[in-house]
Amino acid sequence: MKCNFILTTAQQALAEENLPLIDKVLSLFINTDEAVCGLSYSDLYQEGAVALCRAASTYDGTSAKFSTYAKTVIRNHLLNCCKSVNARQRNLPVISLDVDYTAEDGPPPFAEPSTSDGVDELLGRLDIADLLADCKRRYTGVARLGVEALELKVKGLTGADIARLYGAKPNQVGAWISRAAQKIRKDIVENRLPHL
Repeated sequence: MKCNFILTTAQQALAEENLPLIDKVLSLFINTDEAVCGLSYSDLYQEGAVALCRAASTYDGTSAKFSTYAKTVIRNHLLNCCKSVNARQRNLPVISLDVDYTAEDGPPPFAEPSTSDGVDELLGRLDIADLLADCKRRYTGVARLGVEALELKVKGLTGADIARLYGAKPNQVGAWISRAAQKIRKDIVENRLPHL
């Protein structure tokens, strides 16, 4: 929505008094998705704020109570935003996981910020390819997904890249990797996998 309007002091005060309407509309009518650009809570809240200002600038004071009018304006605008984002998502290319990635196809050469969960250190000390192949044969479920995600991380993909490939949220990929790392550590301690 273009912001080609200026609010008067009274309209600005009206919008400020009714900021909680944005949260109410988001919780009642909209499903946010932090993994999709444009559908995160903060993105939609900003769009809702613009719609609230638009409602304050166009409110005539006679047709309905402002909160009722503003909720409708905000809801309609947010639904249009969601439709627009979903239409863009449908046009994104799909990448097959069966394709080997080369340096040319891989992500840019900058490093992803790392957390100090020990996974990167553990991977650095192991014969990664053999270990992950062995774990992939042994594990099922979430642990296997974590091993597959670790293989992709070793190839240079970020957690966000992996999430897009699997159609999952980045925090889910992190949970998969955490589960796989936990299982690998346990198997090493119990001598089911080679020692470090």
